[in-house]
Amino acid sequence: MGRRVRLARESKELSQRFVARRLADRLGQTFAQQQMHRVETGARELTARELVHLADVLQVDVDVLLAPGGEAGLLFDVQAADREVLACRGSLIDDAERLGKAEGRLSEALDRYAEADPEMDLSAQRERAREARAVAAELAAVLRKELA
Repeated sequence: MGRRVRLARESKELSQRFVARRLADRLGQTFAQQQMHRVETGARELTARELVHLADVLQVDVDVLLAPGGEAGLLFDVQAADREVLACRGSLIDDAERLGKAEGRLSEALDRYAEADPEMDLSAQRERAREARAVAAELAAVLRKELA
């Protein structure tokens, strides 16, 4: 069960400390990060009450944490990895949009500055703008293909 607890926690990108604090709040008693580590490594078992509250903190059904090994455990692994891929893809899309906007602002600022001071060497900044434009274009092409 410890492995499934860890996978559920990691799939939500939560730290052991965060989960332990939320669990302690729900239980109304101390539950330290070290205890969470021991649960995840199998060195500490959970009471039924702790298990119910932990599932709630992790936003999973209790039976997900109790699922036996084999196919059920593999399915959980697949679902957790799938959620992670979706989250990363969404983050990449947002990052690509931000990168494109930042590159546009940088290019515009460089053009304005070059007009104001033609003697200033802005080659490093122009190279960064070109690199950002290329990365944003490549990401956009990959994402268009992936989402098609």
